[in-house]
Amino acid sequence: MLFFPRMTLRKAAAGALLATILVTLSRLVPLAEGEFEFQTTYRIILHKDSSATWVVELSTTLNTQEELDSFRLFKDSADEDALISGFESTISSIVSKAASLTGRPMAAENFSLKIDVTGILKQVGVIQYRFKWVNFSLKTPDGIEVGDVFEGGFYLFTGETLEIDYSELDQDYFLKLTSPRASREDFLRVAWVGRMDFADGEPRLVFQSRIIRVEEFSLNSTRVKKGSSLSLRGRVSPPTPGLTLRVVYLNPQGSETVREVAVGDNGVFSDVLNMNLAGDWRVSLHLPSDSPYRFSQDPQPIQLSVYEEGGGETETGSLPLVFYLALLAPPVVLLVVILFRRSHGRRLRPPDMQMLSDEDLVMKLLREAGGRLTQSQIKDAAKFSKSKTSIVLNELQRKGAIRKIKRGREYIVELV
Repeated sequence: MLFFPRMTLRKAAAGALLATILVTLSRLVPLAEGEFEFQTTYRIILHKDSSATWVVELSTTLNTQEELDSFRLFKDSADEDALISGFESTISSIVSKAASLTGRPMAAENFSLKIDVTGILKQVGVIQYRFKWVNFSLKTPDGIEVGDVFEGGFYLFTGETLEIDYSELDQDYFLKLTSPRASREDFLRVAWVGRMDFADGEPRLVFQSRIIRVEEFSLNSTRVKKGSSLSLRGRVSPPTPGLTLRVVYLNPQGSETVREVAVGDNGVFSDVLNMNLAGDWRVSLHLPSDSPYRFSQDPQPIQLSVYEEGGGETETGSLPLVFYLALLAPPVVLLVVILFRRSHGRRLRPPDMQMLSDEDLVMKLLREAGGRLTQSQIKDAAKFSKSKTSIVLNELQRKGAIRKIKRGREYIVELV
């Protein structure tokens, strides 16, 4: 006959879910010739919609031809409709009770039964029940929790295994808490091996959403005097206290300053940096490469300009000339020079290029030139400063759109 481990009266009275299923199976599986000792595995496969597929599998090793024949006789004579009907009735009652206890609507559906012999070198007889538990997990704004349906706890007899598979959740969630500690942790699965007596509400798993939304990312100013401090502020949702973010400051020479900031209890983060180099800067926000989180949408980098004391540009080399003219020339000449510098500083693009972004403009110039220009040719054609040209080309190279080839003191820029 089929052999099942004996369940204690105390646990049966407590209403432990796995023990109840075990008793159900012992009533539903009919007798077969011979005696089989089954190993029981409970597998719970979690889904994103908070439902779960339950697989209750009883397996027995068939060591002799007599045992193999006896199991096949059982398989052929089993009334599968009656077995599923009885199993469905009991499981539906359990799910209904769990719904009442948790206050969440639940249902059990998609019942199936499979009886088979598997294995090549070793024959194994398998009886597998499967069903879907709708609304099994508790979905929260920040994640998914498993455990509140286990009123009375769980009980695993010696040799029994409870396994929870969360592979379907991995893209949007990561496992934050497991209680009690699992007997083993495989890739995206945790398992407990009996004998084991779980406390009320256990096993408990808490999954945290990976998705972080950047609600705010701003600077106190996009025009900063050289030597003064730049203040940055931002806010993420959900708040995620302690989350580490990387703020990358790209200076006019193409060098990066990377600073790590921590998110506070209210989701706010901030940073302050002394701006010691005049020219065009860019500030961007990133997550560390090993972070379990990901942005719902990458925040747009912020462009800013750092100017010298007099507000003039440092790279044109014409500031000393203006200085001496201001000392030596009459007021009329000085006025002409000032007007000239203001006009020169605007660097208007041709009308057909004014609507393009800086990167699109460079790509357009390269395409029109047959895919190859020097860096200085791009600077002159785009009406960029030297530092701005370097920043734009470095970004395009990082994106894989161009490559820069060193030739003497000049760079050759090619489309990829």
